[in-house]
Amino acid sequence: MNRCILTLVAVIFLNVVAAQDSNNDNGFTDYYPIAAKPTFSYQSNINSHESILFDAKPIVYYSVYNNMRRIMQEGTKRRSDAIYITFQPHIRMYAENSKPVKTPSYRILLGWQQLYKTKNNNFFAWAFETGHYSNGQSGCAFLAGEDDETMPCTDFHATITDDSNLSELLNRKNGNFSTNTTKLSVNFRFNNLNKFDKPYKVHSFTASWELYHNKFIGLLDFGGYTDFDINIYGRNRFGLGYEYIHVWKPKLRYSIEQKIELIQGAHPFVEPLRSETTFTLYPFDRDIGIFASYIYGHDNYNYRFVDSGNQISIGVSWDWFTPFQIKRAELIREDAAQ
Repeated sequence: MNRCILTLVAVIFLNVVAAQDSNNDNGFTDYYPIAAKPTFSYQSNINSHESILFDAKPIVYYSVYNNMRRIMQEGTKRRSDAIYITFQPHIRMYAENSKPVKTPSYRILLGWQQLYKTKNNNFFAWAFETGHYSNGQSGCAFLAGEDDETMPCTDFHATITDDSNLSELLNRKNGNFSTNTTKLSVNFRFNNLNKFDKPYKVHSFTASWELYHNKFIGLLDFGGYTDFDINIYGRNRFGLGYEYIHVWKPKLRYSIEQKIELIQGAHPFVEPLRSETTFTLYPFDRDIGIFASYIYGHDNYNYRFVDSGNQISIGVSWDWFTPFQIKRAELIREDAAQ
C-alpha cells in the first residue's frame, strides 16, 4: 500500500509541476474549454461494504494540436481548435490490504474541441471524445473467485434478475468492468471582462451525452462489453452542469458548480441520478484550489455505479485551464473605433 501511495503522489506531483507555468507554450498548459480537473480528496463512505481512505484523479491532457490560447490572445479570428489525447485514471484507496490499488479506472480518449467567440466576448465550445474505459481486472463481475466469461461466471450471471441487489453481489476485489465510449459535450460561457480583458465573472453551462458502445472508436472489435454487461451498465449517460466563477479580489478566485448525471437503460437496481455540488476556493488566484463537495446518487468509480447514497468529499483540485486575458477583445474594440 505504501508503494501505491508514493507512486500516486509522485504522478500527481509531476503532472502539477509540468502544468504550473501557464505562460509556457507546451502540451500541458494548452487551453481546453471542456475538461476534467485532476483531484485528490478524502471521501466519506457511500455504503457499508468498503471504507475509503482517499480518492484521486491524476488526469492529464497531451496536446496534438491546440491554437486556442494563441488565437484568443493574439488574433481576431473567432474559431480555434484543439486535438489531444487525454489519460484519465481514477484511483481509490480503501482501508484494507490492497496490492495493487483495488480496481482502478482508466479512460484513454482521443478528443477534438472547437471554441467560438461571440461579438460580446462569450465562448461557445463543443468537444468530441472517444476511446476506452475499463478497470483492467479479469474477475467475474458478480462472482468472486471466478474469471470473467467462464462457464461458472456466465451461469451465475444468468441467475441475476431485476430484483437482485447488485451492490451486495458485486465482486469488489477484481470484478471486470470494460467498455468503449464516445462522448459529445457542448459548453457556453458568459464572460464579464475586467479592464485587462480577463474574465472576472463567468457563467458556464454544459450539456453532454456519453454512449457506451462495443467497438473501439466505433471500428475495432476489442475492449468492449458482453451482452450481460451492457444490460447492467446502460448505454447512455446524460450530463448537465452549471459553474459560476468569480475573481472576487485580485488574488482570490472561487467557483460554485452543480453537475447532474442520468444513466439511461441500466439494471433496475441502479440509481440513475448522480448530483454533485462543489465549492472551490483558489487562494492567490492560482491553479490549485481547495474544494468541498456534496454528492447524492450513484457512485462514479467504474463498476461501483451500482452503489448509491450520500457522500462528502474534501480535497484539492488543479484547474490548469483557468480564465486568461483575451487580448483580441481589445483588438476588436480598437478596430471598431477606427
